[in-house]
Amino acid sequence: RCGNGTVTLSAAASAGTINWYAAATGGTSLSTGTSYTTPSISSTTTYYVDATANSCTTATRTAVVATVNAIPSISSTTDNSRCGNGTVTLSTAASAGTINWYANATGGSSLATGTSYTTPSLTTTTTYYVDATANSCTTATRTAVVATVNAIPSISSTTDNSRCGNGTVTLSAAASAGTI
Repeated sequence: RCGNGTVTLSAAASAGTINWYAAATGGTSLSTGTSYTTPSISSTTTYYVDATANSCTTATRTAVVATVNAIPSISSTTDNSRCGNGTVTLSTAASAGTINWYANATGGSSLATGTSYTTPSLTTTTTYYVDATANSCTTATRTAVVATVNAIPSISSTTDNSRCGNGTVTLSAAASAGTI
């Protein structure tokens, strides 16, 4: 299983009743039957089974392992930006596993894998999403990573000026955005 919780284990015997235990020897049976659902566990735990038929019990108990895999997490993301149309390289890091890049917060197929992703040529700010998968466990939600496309400013007008003789001349200009 991924993260804390119960795990359902199963066993089959050639005959008789299957008994579940917490130890390889001694102790009392936790349960009987072909399956056993563990209590909530937070780490990999080994349980043991034997079988009893006609007052005869298997010579040794057989180990049955309930594996708890850690759920990976996205530990950091790096948004990025560019001026004008083009590609943007985004990056992220995960606690473990493979990082998957998506165009949507849910659903859809992975665009790429890895710690960085270079977008196709963009004309507008676009949000991408990442998750991580390790040991068949995937982060609960995808994390947004933003590729910002900033408009390149332009000079929209200028005003020439003149004067007679030495001195200062005031010139002016206007821009579509930003500082002149």
